[in-house]
Amino acid sequence: MKILLEEKILGTQSKKNSKYYWVLETVTGKNEAKEQTEEDDYLMVSSETGFIQNIKEEIIEKINAENVFNFDFEPKEGDYLSIKNNLRKKEYLNLIFMNNAWIEEIYMCSYRDCEGDIYTTIKTGVAFISENEIFF
Repeated sequence: MKILLEEKILGTQSKKNSKYYWVLETVTGKNEAKEQTEEDDYLMVSSETGFIQNIKEEIIEKINAENVFNFDFEPKEGDYLSIKNNLRKKEYLNLIFMNNAWIEEIYMCSYRDCEGDIYTTIKTGVAFISENEIFF
């Protein structure tokens, strides 16, 4: 498996020309805490099936083994990475960096403190994902 997350400011043209894109976010602050109610139950946000979901274990393994970005990046606790299919909006993989590893966040805000943490986009870009090594 080969993965390259290439930094690129995502404008209309760059998104149209790529099948997959990514957004990397980090926690930059805190909101005032609010009490959680029973209505705040986790919403299911798992992606529909597709290529990204079919190979998500390999993606997670690769991202945890090496830097797949085309720039120097050292993830920190709470960083959030979304890899999305530009052609099928409901196919994506959401990852959060916890305990020194990227893990999938299947339920919205199950690991992230969406109410308390303020997330800011660090970088965006296009994703090149291939099941074989010859793709690049």
